[in-house]
Amino acid sequence: MKFRDLRILTDENISPRVVTFLRQQGLDILDAKEEGWQGKEDKYLLEQAYLDKRFVLTHDSDFGTLTIYQGQKSHGIIYLRLRNVKFHNVVRVFEELLQLEREFSAGSLIVVDSVRVRVRQSGVIPLTT
Repeated sequence: MKFRDLRILTDENISPRVVTFLRQQGLDILDAKEEGWQGKEDKYLLEQAYLDKRFVLTHDSDFGTLTIYQGQKSHGIIYLRLRNVKFHNVVRVFEELLQLEREFSAGSLIVVDSVRVRVRQSGVIPLTT
């Protein structure tokens, strides 16, 4: 599926303005803050996202650690590893992501920085696009 088709659970560290922007772009977004899940463990959010077939969108690298090194089930993770997490920069990055024609599959770890997107799938070496 294309990036714009992913169902997403936003971590509490994602700005409400970013959540609003993504919804305005037509993405299916479930927000941890709106669900009252602030302060819940990352494992809890991963489980909720897995059960609902959503990618976790986060600025927190711990989600990748939980899935890669601790074997926690994950439908997918979008890790925003940005130096500048201000709203306008995050929106600019998402505008680029929404234009990607690349296919993403369940179980992917998508690492996004301001220069490139890397995708890791179970047992697959990260790819650069």
